[in-house]
Amino acid sequence: MRCYRIMSEAYYRSPYSASGSAARWNPKGTRMIYASSAPSVALLEYLCIKGNVVVTASWYMNVYTIADKTLVGTLEPVGLPHDWNSLPYSKATQEFGKAWLEEREYPFLRVPSARMDIRFYPAECNLLINPDFPGVADILRFEESVPFNYLLNQG
Repeated sequence: MRCYRIMSEAYYRSPYSASGSAARWNPKGTRMIYASSAPSVALLEYLCIKGNVVVTASWYMNVYTIADKTLVGTLEPVGLPHDWNSLPYSKATQEFGKAWLEEREYPFLRVPSARMDIRFYPAECNLLINPDFPGVADILRFEESVPFNYLLNQG
């Protein structure tokens, strides 16, 4: 299984890094890697999060392969916190993600994208990755970094 992660020019050479900044599925101080099932989902997620600032920088699409699909847990829609897709991020969703990291049952967890209605894109998802899961670099193989920018190429 492949997954995709957008990284800035400053950080893409550290493909397993995680900042510990607060986000939808983790509170501040809790490290989590966010990836997506498709490059288009990763691009959309980052554009929605960063806004127009994406056109001012160079980015890299990091590509990974998960060695064993049975290591990927799935959060079914019925299990989602009621306000999972709200802005600002809900405390319930962040606490759910923190508990998932601490349980260490799975190194990867499929979650729906808050940017797309799951009814229209049931196969598309985000992938939460526990960067502190034992041996994560062995089961999440980094394949390549592909440079890109959000501006249309002129020419």
